Amino acid sequence: MKKIITFLILFQSTFLFSQTVLATFPLELKKSKDYKQILNVENTTTHDLFVFASDKETLTILKYNSALFLSNQLTLARPEISYKQIVGYSFDSEGNPTLYWSNQDLNKILAVQYDLNTKTTTTIINYDLQYFNQTLITQFQENNTFYILAKKEFEEKLILYIFKNGTKEEKILDFTSFKYQNSKNKEIKFSQILEALPIEKIETNQFNPLFKGTQRTKLYVLKNRLLLTFDHNDNETQAFDIDLATFEIHEKNFPKTATKNYVSLSNSYYHENKIYQLKVNADELLFEIKDYKTTDSIKSILVLKTDTIPFKTSPLRLQLDGQKPKEFKTTAKFLNQLVYLEVGLTVYKTSNSILITLGGTGNIQFTDIINSDINQFNSELLYRTIPTTVYFESIFDKKLDHIKKDQEPLAFDFISGFEQEHPEVTLQSIIRYKNYYILGYYDSYSRQYTMRKFIDGFERTF
Repeated sequence: MKKIITFLILFQSTFLFSQTVLATFPLELKKSKDYKQILNVENTTTHDLFVFASDKETLTILKYNSALFLSNQLTLARPEISYKQIVGYSFDSEGNPTLYWSNQDLNKILAVQYDLNTKTTTTIINYDLQYFNQTLITQFQENNTFYILAKKEFEEKLILYIFKNGTKEEKILDFTSFKYQNSKNKEIKFSQILEALPIEKIETNQFNPLFKGTQRTKLYVLKNRLLLTFDHNDNETQAFDIDLATFEIHEKNFPKTATKNYVSLSNSYYHENKIYQLKVNADELLFEIKDYKTTDSIKSILVLKTDTIPFKTSPLRLQLDGQKPKEFKTTAKFLNQLVYLEVGLTVYKTSNSILITLGGTGNIQFTDIINSDINQFNSELLYRTIPTTVYFESIFDKKLDHIKKDQEPLAFDFISGFEQEHPEVTLQSIIRYKNYYILGYYDSYSRQYTMRKFIDGFERTF
């Protein structure tokens, strides 16, 4: 009991600290809420922090230097309302932003360049994107450039739309020459994989929830490159490294060690030049870490259903949507539930350790007996599906050795708690900046823009 009270006091103290305000700015956003938007973004070259805040009539740009002091600002009319939202941005060599305004379908994009020194707009370019026989996959930022990724229907190709300083390029990423096989070594097509297993974009510098890790086709946006990983085949992870300067594609394959029970579920996760692989069935769990460059094995841990998982930090948990977590007492019960879900894992690095979450997500069907009479001869069954997560957490040090310690709360835990306690927080925008997170939002009570700092774990100042 004493430990629990001490933890709660520490948690509350840290929670209060995490509410430290970094900056505020008087701001009144008017008109329809459908047009209100706030974006916090970093110029990754200068490390200046920008805020783009808009409503139905105006756009406000705030520029903060790397010490987070307001260094420039601009308020002017926003584009006409058919361009409903800001979908991306880029920065020129002088640090001036170009914003890409778009309609809801992303097929009309207006590029507007803003000069903060002259307080004017200097370039306006309108792009009509037809997306003929294409399906949009995702959009992302890298190296102060805005990208839209789409796939070609009925072809083994992706299309990358590149927006920089008001210009647009299109690059075809051709995957025709590569071979793909399913778990039974039968050849399949690139387009068939994407049809069955759509691409999930992973936030490479932020914490990702487990449901992202259980997707079997993942896109990682890295420095000047993209990494696309496929886990449609339970015998290997197939990876494609895409250079964003030359647009060359290089393939790598990471075999998955065979388990005693041939029928297994598997997945992988990339993190800082390592491939983490998970393979499970009702009898065993196999966890492996491999070097991305060499494909050599760094660590391999096999756990049988009769064993206790030696590298777990948390209990084995079952989380049903809207209910309190329950615990599995044995590895066998954990595995028996896990095999009915999509399995996967996520990896997240804090300042002190590496947090790995392993498990599965999906919908499980439950039955309830309703309208039952006393003799139970005329019962009705009600079938319902409940979003379900089964998981456990592990903590490793920077050398990838398991360490026994309690996982401290993450910045996202503190942010979530802060948002729940403060209904005035709206239009939230969260970014990773240096070694902490910034929550930027519109305070609807005080009518101002506010930035607050949040960190992973307890920051002790004593």
